Amino acid sequence: MICVRLMGGLGNQMFQYAAGRNLSLRHGTNLKLDLGFLLDRTPKKDFVYRDFDLCIFNVQADIAEQGETVAFGKHRKIERILHSAKRKLNSAVPAYVRESPFRFYPRYFKTPANAYLEGYWQSERYFKENEPVIRGDFTFREGLDRHALQMARRIEDSDSVCLNVRRGDFVNIAAASRYHGVCDTDYFLRAVSEIKSIVGKPRFFVFSDDIEWCRTNLPIDPPPTIVDHTYAGARFGQYLQLMSGCRHFIIPNSSFGWWAAWLSRNPGKVVIAPKQWYRDNRMDTRYLTPEEWIRI
Repeated sequence: MICVRLMGGLGNQMFQYAAGRNLSLRHGTNLKLDLGFLLDRTPKKDFVYRDFDLCIFNVQADIAEQGETVAFGKHRKIERILHSAKRKLNSAVPAYVRESPFRFYPRYFKTPANAYLEGYWQSERYFKENEPVIRGDFTFREGLDRHALQMARRIEDSDSVCLNVRRGDFVNIAAASRYHGVCDTDYFLRAVSEIKSIVGKPRFFVFSDDIEWCRTNLPIDPPPTIVDHTYAGARFGQYLQLMSGCRHFIIPNSSFGWWAAWLSRNPGKVVIAPKQWYRDNRMDTRYLTPEEWIRI
């Protein structure tokens, strides 16, 4: 069994699922999802609580029972050391695989068939070998409603560019702001200029968690189409569908935007992403985005 710990919002959960699913396919074993972290509502300072959001997709996994994850429940160093010692004495004990922070973790590929994964796994290298399966798993359970279908037609009938702006907790939560930082107006305008130098007649569609900021701070010519939250759908599933339906992308340092671009099936898509993904530029993010994406 491969069991993966889910943490964070939808985009992070997608990375964690994809890494776990790839290992389950490699070993021909079952994938289970540990929801313990998401369900924990213990008060935490500067923290955004998240829900299980993968239910919007046709994912192929079971929810782990508490008894299956009890050995990993506290995730403290001492528990990991004790668990490693138990595994040396009994190979039936699942391996505990914890991603090294801030960098690609090649030891992932040596993970045995019975293992528990903890980490964010933010690179397509962890699942590229099974890309068709991952794309199939991330098809949406529900189609677009009538309102969203009208926007989808506008997107399909133009050389559409998804311009995604992430602010929210990256601005309002002190810890997230210190860790992630936020892409500013200068980044988006440089990205727009880059797109215009490549795409003949781009039409920009703005998706954001801060619509009013976008209306005030993105002087783009011609004026973009602002896709407000009336198009969001349950768990922002329709928003992600509309975003991934665009032909080209300008994304921020956001896993939600990352997946919108990755899910696009346009073979000639241009994707602009920020070179500095985290505030600390010493963090190794070389493998965070696919090689063909443009980082500025």
